[in-house]
Amino acid sequence: MINNKITIQKALDIANRLFVDLRSPLEYTEAHIPGAVNVPLLENEERAIVGTIYKRQSSQLAVDKGLDIVAPKLPHIYNAIKEHSHNRKIILYCWRGGMRSNSISKILTILKVEHLLLEGGYKAFRTYVNDYFNNEFNKTIIVLHGLTGVGKTEILQELKKKGLPAIDLEELANHRGSVFGAIGMNYRPSQKEFEGHLLMECLKYKKFPKIVVECKSQRIGFAMIPVAFFQAMKKNKGVLIYDSIENRVERLVNIYVDKNGCENDESIVDALNILRKHMGNRKINDLLEILKERKYNDIVCCLLKDYYDPLYKYPDDASEEYCLCLDNRNKENTVVMLEKLLITE
Repeated sequence: MINNKITIQKALDIANRLFVDLRSPLEYTEAHIPGAVNVPLLENEERAIVGTIYKRQSSQLAVDKGLDIVAPKLPHIYNAIKEHSHNRKIILYCWRGGMRSNSISKILTILKVEHLLLEGGYKAFRTYVNDYFNNEFNKTIIVLHGLTGVGKTEILQELKKKGLPAIDLEELANHRGSVFGAIGMNYRPSQKEFEGHLLMECLKYKKFPKIVVECKSQRIGFAMIPVAFFQAMKKNKGVLIYDSIENRVERLVNIYVDKNGCENDESIVDALNILRKHMGNRKINDLLEILKERKYNDIVCCLLKDYYDPLYKYPDDASEEYCLCLDNRNKENTVVMLEKLLITE
């Protein structure tokens, strides 16, 4: 018998891999290995039926029912896996590397479709994630500090385009980390998803001794940065990014305002109302009136000067508190200087 099983450590080292998640859509949606495609053996309702039979009757009857449901689907499952593969190395998994993945593996073997079977299934991946973040983080993390709107996220994206080790934590959490942070962000990743994506980013840059991230609190929206990673973020002075108030306002308006209409205005109203206890009813009522006139620049300027800048208290010019200070009005120089910092021992 051919042994086609592979550990999660070795599977993650395969460059052209394709993880195929055979679990139900609900299981997949809750959390999956990043990049995996879902080819479910059982739909959500079907899995519930089989599970009920398992609990109330017997495991054998549950297996029989599962086979009855899956058998007519086998041609579709086979074609879906082949369609997704695009000559990549197929790696099957289910929850624990049990019946679901083993049964499809046997069928693919008969059909001479090359593939691997993940030992321990998704559970093994979760164990790997937990073990990774339970140990002390072994890289230097360069942290970008600066007032709201100075362009820290843009800088990270530019570094990523150059193939440099930059991780956008807000992107992974699908949240920008403030009361306005969920505006335009419809998808809420689970904590497991966030951790899985963060692991993949770390592994992608494992050959680099340093990585760069934006300064964040441990909670970003609904996601929590793993403790070991967060502790590593706090170990150095960091880099200060600063920019003009005009550029900051323009940047934030471009991020948060819906250019095709007023789609985001309702969310902006909700966020402003949350700030009543911090800015006072009178100020918020004034901003709501300004919002009706769609004077977004005025609203953002007021929020920066009266709330965010006093809250975060970052300098708006060079400061000796930081190992490096960069004026982001010269964006090209900012990226060049950070690139040098990343590649310098």
